[in-house]
Order: sequence, then structure tokens, then C-alpha cells
Amino acid sequence: MVEKEMLLKQTRLRDHYDDVFKCMRCGWCRGLCPVQDFVNREANAPRGKIQILRALFEGDLPNISNYAIERLYFCTTCAYCLWRCPSGVKTTDMIEAARATLVNLGYVTPHAHKRILENIREVRNPFGEPREKRTDWLPTDVKLSEGASTLYWAGCMASYRVTDTAVTTAKVLEASGIEFTILGPREGECGSVLIRTGHWDTAKELAQENKKLLNDMGAKTLVTSCAGCYRTFSHDYPMKFGVDLHKELGIKILHSSQFFEHLIREGKLKPGKLKLTVTYHDPCHLGRHLGVYDAPRNVLKAIPGVTLKEIPSRNRSLASCCGAGGGFRSAFREFSIKQAARRIEEAQQAKIEALVTTCPFCVENFREGMKQIKEPAPVYDLPEFLAKSLKLNPPPQ
Repeated sequence: MVEKEMLLKQTRLRDHYDDVFKCMRCGWCRGLCPVQDFVNREANAPRGKIQILRALFEGDLPNISNYAIERLYFCTTCAYCLWRCPSGVKTTDMIEAARATLVNLGYVTPHAHKRILENIREVRNPFGEPREKRTDWLPTDVKLSEGASTLYWAGCMASYRVTDTAVTTAKVLEASGIEFTILGPREGECGSVLIRTGHWDTAKELAQENKKLLNDMGAKTLVTSCAGCYRTFSHDYPMKFGVDLHKELGIKILHSSQFFEHLIREGKLKPGKLKLTVTYHDPCHLGRHLGVYDAPRNVLKAIPGVTLKEIPSRNRSLASCCGAGGGFRSAFREFSIKQAARRIEEAQQAKIEALVTTCPFCVENFREGMKQIKEPAPVYDLPEFLAKSLKLNPPPQ
């Protein structure tokens, strides 16, 4: 039996109690949600999830069923609904808090997420890969500077899966002439995937662990090429766990697109000509969640010969999700890749020759989605595309 009092004792969900009752059930979120129509259930739409939570708060549901749990996890946390809700309901924050409550109360959540949790606890990455292989991607000809004030945090996906992102980021940084370093096998997990899937206690432990690690390093600028890492360090740590790396340690946190834009403006990077028509996909963590829209576009515009065309009607705050976020890809892989394919079809309406984004999770999912497209196009992470213009010999796709 799930009682209202039990739920209200859970601080994470209690903070959203008023939000649950602000929902007008207008249905505006139904047409915006990128995944609700896969199984065409009302409960898969954001307002349906809110009504599940409302029923639990009001005692109308005797218990939290497996069906209800699956509905709360059938979401990429892309924040499309949050951005457009006329009532201002903090839908995405509420879903993340609901998942944390389910975990805290001991309910059975997606098995794939439990395996990810175990891997992170054991080896500090969701894939279960050895820590000592975390920097196998590092090119032998890239020179690191011990004690440098700029630290490149590659992140789990770029370190183990989309390694061309890490390789080209390091090569671009070196080409700019700045001194930088990496953490090597000491680099752990930022905690983003744990926050999205409800494992906040472990994520909080990681926040404290990373704070100490970064403090010991003495770095003053942290650059990451992962949109999820960027959101976690700059937003989730201070807002959810009271760990503010900037205020407490004086660390400036930048996404690589922001850092590249700065380097280009200072004349430290001078891209060469690339005659290509491309479009840019806004990752949810970077765009809607944090409002970073211009930096990556400015980098692309700085490359001579590149024609940047926006995806018709679905760009910037209206950009549709790639399908990989919020633990959705690990729990519902088939639907995740289908959403990637749909997003690619939207992008191809712009008559492009390549798709560029700024998140290795998006890159990985798009490359899977391209396999379902009749006329596939190359998918680049921004560092890889910039390296191509700088003639830094990025690895082939």
C-alpha cells in the first residue's frame, strides 16, 4: 500500500507536490512529446505521467504497479513539455524526482538501469569497462601539460564508445596552442545517467568525490565535450546536491563548443575551408535545459565554405530529442533508435550533406538511426567536424 503520507515524506517528490496539481490536462504536451506516440497511450504523454503522480498523492492508486513505473521511465527527460507547458509545470524535474522516489522506496525499476548503477559503483562508468582503459583513446602524439589550468573531461561515452569525439577534442585543443591535461584513469563518472534514472544518493557521492578530485588537480577551467556532463557539473551539482564547483573551487565550467568559440574569436583557432551543407541538432541537455544555442552555431559559421541550414520548424528550443536521453536508450533501445531515425528525417528536410551535433550520446544514437535511413548522411560531433576543417586527420566514421 502506498499512502499519501509516505510519498510526502520523500523530499524529492514533495518539492513538486504543488506542480502536480497545476496541470490543467490541456494536452498541449501530447503533440510535443517525442516518444508518447510509440505505443499510443495517454499515460506515455507528460500529462498522463502527472496524473499517475496525482492519483498516488490523492490515494486513488492502492500501489505503484509495474505499469505505472514503466510509464514514469518511458521518457527521455528532453524538457520539450517543460519548455512549452502553459501552466509552467516543471514536468521534467518532476519525473526525475519521481524516479528518485521510486528508487528510494525500493521499487523495481528497469533492470538495465540497475546494471548501469552496479557498473558505475564498481568501475566508475556505465559500461563496466576497466578504468585503466579509460584513456586508450588518447593519441600518442598529443602532448599533455602536467599542472595545466585547463582540464579536459572526456566523459564515459567519448572515452569508451564515441572515441573520435575525445580524440578530436584533444587534437583541437592542442592545435590552439593552449596547455591542457586530462585526469586519465582517475576520471570517473559525472553522475548524469544516475540522476536521470533516479539513483541520486550515488550521484551525490560522485559529486563529492569529483569535487575533491578537481580540487586536488587545481584546474581553473573544466572543458567537457558531453552535454550531459556539462549539465551535471554546472546545474545538477549545485541545484540538487549543493555542490557548486564554480563558487567553491573557482572552476569555470565550459562545454567544448563554448571553448572553441572563444578560441576562434581570440584567433587561436583558424578553421580551413570545408565546402559542405550541414544542419545542427540541439542536444536537449545543452539547448532546452541550459540555453546554449549560439556557441556551436558560431563555430560552424566560422568555418569557410560551410553552409548552415536549420532544421525546418524544429530547431533551438523546439528541437526534437535524439531519443538517447534520460536512460531511455538503455531501457527502451528499439524506440530510442526509432526516434533517432525520425529526427534524422526531420533534419534531411533541410537538404543537407551532413548532420552535426554537440553530444556523443546524440552522435551514437544518430549513427544507429542512420542505418534505418535510405539515404544516410555522415554524423559528426562538433569537435570532429572542426578538426576536419583544421586538417587534423580525424578518425574515419
